Amino acid sequence: MKRLIIGILGVMIMFSCQKEDNMGNPFDGEIVNQDTVRLQLDDPDPNSIAGIYKNVFKPTCSNIGCHDGTFEPDFRTIESAYNTLIYQEPIKNDGGYTFRVDPFKPETSVILARLEGRLTPSMPIQVEPDSDWPLKSDDYIQNIRNWISAGAPDITGTIPSHKYPRPRLLGAGVGIEDTTWLRRKGTGGPLMMPVDTQMVTFYFAFRHDHLRPDELTYNKIIFSPDYNFPDSTNIEMSLDVGPMLKIERGFYGDEAEYTHKVDINPPMDLDMDVEQWYFRVYVQDDQNDVTEIPTDNGIFYVKNYMSFIWRN
Repeated sequence: MKRLIIGILGVMIMFSCQKEDNMGNPFDGEIVNQDTVRLQLDDPDPNSIAGIYKNVFKPTCSNIGCHDGTFEPDFRTIESAYNTLIYQEPIKNDGGYTFRVDPFKPETSVILARLEGRLTPSMPIQVEPDSDWPLKSDDYIQNIRNWISAGAPDITGTIPSHKYPRPRLLGAGVGIEDTTWLRRKGTGGPLMMPVDTQMVTFYFAFRHDHLRPDELTYNKIIFSPDYNFPDSTNIEMSLDVGPMLKIERGFYGDEAEYTHKVDINPPMDLDMDVEQWYFRVYVQDDQNDVTEIPTDNGIFYVKNYMSFIWRN
C-alpha cells in the first residue's frame, strides 16, 4: 500500500512538471507591439514623490505584512503609493489630522505625524536590513515635508485636487499604420522615430476617477525641442473608442486603453536637425481647469518618456 501511494504521487508530480514545462514563459522572446516600460528611477529629486518612493517607501515601508498591499497605504508601486496617500482619510486617527497626505499642509498630514512620533503607532514599526532609514531618517522626513509643502505633486508635476481628482496619464506611444508600436530607447527612454516614416499616430491613455477618458475635453498636444517648453502651437487630439481601440503596455508596465490620438508627419512637421523632440498633452474634466502633463515641475524621467529621438 505504501509503495502504491508513493507511485501515484510520483506520477502526479511527473505530469505536473511536464505541464509547467510545456506552458513556457509568456515573456520569453520578443514582445511584439508592446511598450515594455518599467519605472527605473536612477537619480530622482529626493523632494519628489519619485525620490521619496525610491528612498523611503520601497526599501523601508513596503515590507512583508506591512504596506505591501496588505493594507493601505499601499507602497508596492509608485502609483499605488501616491493614490493611497493623497487626500485619503486615515483608518486610525486619534490626533485630529485631516489626511494621510494633505497637500500644502505638512502639519495636518498623518504621514509626518507618524514619522515624527507625534501620533502612535509611530512609523516605521520595523526596518528592513537593507534600509538606510536609521542613518538618514532626518533627511528623509525633511524630504517628505518639502514635498507636501510644495503641494504633493505627482511624477508629472501635477498638483492634486481635493474636491475632484484630476486626470492621470497611463501611457504614451506611437503607432505606424496601426501595425507597428514604436520601441523606446532603454526601458523608459524616448521613442525611436524612423527618419524615413511619412505618417505616424501618437496615442495617449488616461485615467479619471469619475469620467471615462473619452469624456475628457480640451484634448491638445504640443511639441517642443526644449523640455521646458517655450512658446509652442497646440494641436487638437481626436478620440478613438469602440472596437478599434488600441490596447498596449502603459507607463506603469500594465496594459492601458489608448483613447486619444493625433496624426503627425514627423519629417514634414518637425525639424529633423533637432535631435530630440518633447511633447506635452492637455486634457480637462468637468470640474478642474486644464491639466498639463507633464508640467515644468515633473521629474525628468517623465519628460524623457514623453519625447522621441530620430533613428536611421
